[in-house]
Amino acid sequence: MLQEGLNVECNLRTVVESVWFDDVANGNYDLAIGAVVSTLLDPSDYFNAWYKKGGVQNYSSWVNEPFNALLPRIDTEVDPAKRLALIQQAEAIMEQDPPLLPVAWEKINDIWYNYVKGHRPEDYFGIYDVVRFDTFWLDK
Repeated sequence: MLQEGLNVECNLRTVVESVWFDDVANGNYDLAIGAVVSTLLDPSDYFNAWYKKGGVQNYSSWVNEPFNALLPRIDTEVDPAKRLALIQQAEAIMEQDPPLLPVAWEKINDIWYNYVKGHRPEDYFGIYDVVRFDTFWLDK
């Protein structure tokens, strides 16, 4: 598809995660496609891991000093309205200077019966939140 759509010639190499992490850390790629995951729906978690200079999952090695300067303020602001404004500033920076190219966004569609109670997919953040079923019960 890269050749047909963009006239970009590439050799695809599919590797296991451990090799992918080593290759990305060592810059052994021209284009790397992988997944970044977060356990929390809070920007303090994934902004620091994915986009902060030296972040543990900042695989693109993106550095933006105004963005980095916002992170401690986001992490410590307790007023929800002020914190949201800081997060929106950080997002605006990333729109002007993208740290990476998003390929897809995960969408999970759950199906359940109306007698299954305790299931709240609107509170899920990705596939990692759907592994606990101890809060579900059958009302039948």
